[in-house]
Amino acid sequence: MAEKDIYCSKPTSDGIQLKIKRYKPTKGDIAKFPVILCHGVLANKHSLDFGDNEKAGLKRLWNRYSLAAYLYKGGNKNDIKFDVWVPELRGRRSFHDFDCKYPDMPEKYDWCVDDYIDKDVEAIISCVQIEYGFPIPVFWIGMSMGGMLAYAYGETECGFENLKGVVTIASPVAFEHTSPLINLITNILPKRFSFKFNLKEAAEKHHNLKRYLESGANPDNVDKKIIDEYIKLGFDNDVSFKILSQFALFFRHHDFCRYPRCPWTYDIMGKIPLLRKCIGYSYKHNLHNFKNPLLAIAGGADEEAPPGEVKYAVGHVGSKDVTYCEFSEDSPFTDINYAHLDFHLGHRVREEVYPIIYEWLKERI
Repeated sequence: MAEKDIYCSKPTSDGIQLKIKRYKPTKGDIAKFPVILCHGVLANKHSLDFGDNEKAGLKRLWNRYSLAAYLYKGGNKNDIKFDVWVPELRGRRSFHDFDCKYPDMPEKYDWCVDDYIDKDVEAIISCVQIEYGFPIPVFWIGMSMGGMLAYAYGETECGFENLKGVVTIASPVAFEHTSPLINLITNILPKRFSFKFNLKEAAEKHHNLKRYLESGANPDNVDKKIIDEYIKLGFDNDVSFKILSQFALFFRHHDFCRYPRCPWTYDIMGKIPLLRKCIGYSYKHNLHNFKNPLLAIAGGADEEAPPGEVKYAVGHVGSKDVTYCEFSEDSPFTDINYAHLDFHLGHRVREEVYPIIYEWLKERI
């Protein structure tokens, strides 16, 4: 195998050194275009690369659940193999034993989703292109927020040029379908505090939170032991609390937008459509500028990103090549309703979900 942990060839524009796991095939038919797998909001590389092929206790998980492993090995039939890159956005801690030549943490935990879009995505794609020696377009596969970043980046000229195609997995954009609990939480969250937040540590202290995280998987489709292992590995990150504040803003205003300079003012003026356009940029309302090929995947039992949220993006992007796949009991893809965590922890994900992603990529190389 030719996998390795590397640092981005250059830091982000604000000086953060990001890390990437690369799986580079050395034999057989290799796809022309590389694939980047990006995790969700409070997760890390285990979101789409669960386990570890170099550690005995985690190798079984990697072979069974990792989308990175699936693409790297050429699917179920050892067909065309992909050069797979698994980055981690600022604040992730899964490389505890990595020889840290550069710090990957800023002095203050005050970044938001826009920093991921403006700085981290650019640095990640640049790293891949520098390794190739020319500005090769890349496939981007994003889980949850990882897909949201691709929508936002794809609205730019650089995004149109650098993205060969995008796969979003359970990625919301409209924020119009929320539960009463989420509505309550988003209205009481503080709006300007900046400090670090670790979901794994919080779940260990608050059992109700752990049960809430477990509810993100369909118990008929995911083993509880697998969920527990994922919570331990996938949510052990120090991220900015400002990220949660921005998501609270999304839910309050039913919008995927840039973080306003004055959140309190936005909460008042943002309720007026004409004023909202003047005081902040909306990624949601500019989806028509996203014109790259798109495969959007949703789950019938996903409460974090209900099918309606995913369909909104499908119906509003400017792409001519758009495919929508919903994994629900009345769909042609499965006979079970997938929840949010099922897409990388489910019993049948390797047989039902990954082949669809693989074939979609293969048809576009």
